[in-house]
Amino acid sequence: MLLLSLLLASASAEEPDWSAFSTGDWSDEGSKSSSVGPVALKSRRVGNGTCVTGEATVEVPAAKLTALTRDMESAIDWSSSDLAVSEVLSRASADSYVIYQYFDAPGWTFSSDRYWVIRATVTEGAGTGRYVWTREDPTTAWPATAAAAKARSSSVVEPPVNYGDWRFTDGESGTLVQYRTCADFGGSLPSSVTGWLTTSQVPALVADLVTEAKKR
Repeated sequence: MLLLSLLLASASAEEPDWSAFSTGDWSDEGSKSSSVGPVALKSRRVGNGTCVTGEATVEVPAAKLTALTRDMESAIDWSSSDLAVSEVLSRASADSYVIYQYFDAPGWTFSSDRYWVIRATVTEGAGTGRYVWTREDPTTAWPATAAAAKARSSSVVEPPVNYGDWRFTDGESGTLVQYRTCADFGGSLPSSVTGWLTTSQVPALVADLVTEAKKR
């Protein structure tokens, strides 16, 4: 799964706090352009992590966007992020699965690679859809996967705070796409990297998903 937590630093694991998206003060990061239109960005600190949201109105219906979230394994083929691995580890149904992804961190960030194992859940209604992800602890639940990630790079880091969702809502002016995530950035990343994650990566994530859904 693609998220803003691509370059997280190691810290104590935390349980998801979904109220973080509906309460507290948010910083307006402005509206950034993307290949599918402007993406409005906001961010805030919550506990050890940073929460970020991105919103855009697009011409792809919620049903097509939701359908793509059932196939996030294919992100390695259409995402502009540097994914080296993207594979489903377990699938209870089309709407419930566990996925492992490995991210090759760009050299200029001076950061280690990242990998994550997340549990994905898809729900759909009339003109609406939602994809939710929460962190799975790979060292206890998926030790073979953790070992495979370590085999790729001994310095790889598994994010301890990693949850969020995609929400799609059809409307008269188009489909509202909302990307929301909370993740732990730690204290070691320079402000230039944090700014890149917020202003560049979120619009790219939205554009990648919408563009691929439109093709299907």
